[in-house]
Parts: sequence; structure tokens; C-alpha cells
Amino acid sequence: MVCPRCNDDRCYIIEESETRQKGYGLGKGCCGYVLLGPPGWLCGLFGMGKGRTTRQAFWVCQNCGKKFKA
Repeated sequence: MVCPRCNDDRCYIIEESETRQKGYGLGKGCCGYVLLGPPGWLCGLFGMGKGRTTRQAFWVCQNCGKKFKA
């Protein structure tokens, strides 16, 4: 792979990952409080998930440091 910035052929692949996690559901907690009183705040915990991980691969030039996709 050749760098689009400096035309150097010393490039390598890196992989980046990002995880997004769902948090506490304030709307569900408020509804639970209205229906069940103080213990209803726990209803906001329903729907919290493990999250979603996305991965992307990029090339990085050793000469100039530019990160790019092929």
C-alpha cells in the first residue's frame, strides 16, 4: 500500500474498535416511580445492554503518520 500523502510504501494496518453501551433509562425509571413508588426507579435498569462494538481497519504510513482507508 502506498501513502496518498507522501507516496511512501512503508505502511501498516491497524484496527480500531469502539464500544457504545446503553445506559440507565431515565424515562423508564420515571414511569416506574409513578407506578410503583421509590422502588420503581429500578425499572430504568431494564434495557441496559452489553453495548455494541464496531471495528475498523486503517493503514498508517510510517514516514508521515497519515491514517487512511484502502
